[in-house]
This record gives sequence, C-alpha cells and structure tokens, in this order.
Amino acid sequence: MNSKSLFFSLLLLTLTPLAYAASVLELPTSVEVKVLNGQVYSGDRDIKLTEGENQIVFNYVVNYRDNGMQTQFNSNAVVLTFNAQNDQYELTLPTIRNKNAANKFNKTPSMTLTNKQGSTVAFQSEALIKAGLQIGRDYPEEMIAYNQASHIASVPRFAPVAQVAVAPIAASAAASAPSINHPAEPVTPNLAVKPKTIAEDQAEIGEMLDYWYNKANDDTKAKFKAKINQ
Repeated sequence: MNSKSLFFSLLLLTLTPLAYAASVLELPTSVEVKVLNGQVYSGDRDIKLTEGENQIVFNYVVNYRDNGMQTQFNSNAVVLTFNAQNDQYELTLPTIRNKNAANKFNKTPSMTLTNKQGSTVAFQSEALIKAGLQIGRDYPEEMIAYNQASHIASVPRFAPVAQVAVAPIAASAAASAPSINHPAEPVTPNLAVKPKTIAEDQAEIGEMLDYWYNKANDDTKAKFKAKINQ
C-alpha cells in the first residue's frame, strides 16, 4: 500500500465514527429516569437516543436542609420531549435549596437543554401529575394515556392502539343474509397486565423505604438504622 492510499484509509477510519455517532443525553446525578420512549428505562445515566423525537419521564431527587433538618425532595414525574439530531445533549436542572424552590419546581418544572456546542435546544416539558399515593406508579401505562391525549409534551407514536381482530365472513353468506343495522357496541381493548421484573419490584420496594424513611422523625430513623445493623 502506497503512502497516498494509507493516508486516505486512516482518514476514513477517523471520520467514520463521527458520521455514525448516536445522539446521547447526559443527565445530572440527581435525575432518576422512569421511561424512555414509552418503555421502562433501567440503563446508564448517559442515555442513547434515537434520531428524531425522544420522550423521557424522570424524577428530580435531591436533598436540602429545612429548619436544620436534612430533607429529601423527590419531585413530581416530569415529561421531557425533544428532537435529537446526531448530537450530544446535556440537561441542567435548577438548584433546590429550600421548600419554596422545591414547590416551585413541582408546580412548573424548569430546566435547560443544550447541545455539544452549548446552544440551547428547543423542548417541551410538563409535570405528570397523579393524585394520591405516588408509590408503585405504572409510568409506562400512564404515558400511554398521556400520549393519546393532546398534552404539551405528548408523542402519539409512543401510545400503541390496541388492535381488535375481526373474523372473516364468507362471501356467499354475506351476499344472501339480509342487511340489518344494529347499534354499535363499545369495544374494550384487552390490555394484558405485564408482570413486574425482579428489578422493577426491588425498585418499587426501594421507593417505599425512601418514602417512609424520609417521613420518619430522627428517633424513628435511629431505630430503623439500628434494626438494619443487627
């Protein structure tokens, strides 16, 4: 191989990874991702994206001091939607130092999304609110309903529509049978309940422990720690 051919071969090897680099989203350590593009997410903190529209559901989990006591802020679930175009992205969240800042984020989640060049990237986001106890939420199921509606950050293609099978009708029978119009009956889609994996079950247990531990006073926390150390 002559020097000219070697030069072009090395140049091709250098450029090829750049040409086919996948989009990646870098998240703060305080972010817990629940859903990526309609599916439960349990991967790395640096999320590999698909080219085009992406949708992420996450919680912002951070500690702050309230009246001298350590308090954990676990935000409402946040839906974030944006277009990835063969680039690296970084999500930045506001600092939470007190209860007012925590309540403000829960009411109107604020964040910044930038690309590798530091330019601001357009996105849509809002809180995914559910009344009542938050432990054990089925986020993928909630996102199906969310994406089927016209919300700010909805992505309809991440909301599968249940297919209803229709039995074939013989041509001769259809031709001879009289035409009778019956009122349409509502069709209820058969949504099978997907059993939880061990990882999902343990994650739910962890959420429950975090929830009740942070609700406890210092005396109860001390007893809990002593129980664990037995």
